[in-house]
Amino acid sequence: MEPAELSNNWEILIKMFLHSLDIPTKEDIANLHRRLDKLEQMIYQNHPASKQKSKIRTPRKKSASAITLDIIGNHPEGTNFKTIKAATGFDDKKLRNIIFRLDKIKKIQRVSRGIYKKV
Repeated sequence: MEPAELSNNWEILIKMFLHSLDIPTKEDIANLHRRLDKLEQMIYQNHPASKQKSKIRTPRKKSASAITLDIIGNHPEGTNFKTIKAATGFDDKKLRNIIFRLDKIKKIQRVSRGIYKKV
């Protein structure tokens, strides 16, 4: 047997082996890539708007500080901790931290102990 014939026999044997085990060859994968490219091109031709991102914005939730500040602002003469807690539903520690930060950045003013008003 000549080396060329031996090479062809091995190639045929390997192809039969790959086919019997359903293992894709490089040619099979390249063919799939070509077909996928064609499908993508067809999709983009039919739906050009899908390329562009839509600029629809969802409304943002208010932060806990903004909610607390709004509630304090609804009482121009000032309001107490208990009223703020009932309106927001926040636990004590969270609410105390928010009030501390709002006071520190001068968004609210402590009228007296436990009474706060918006600046």
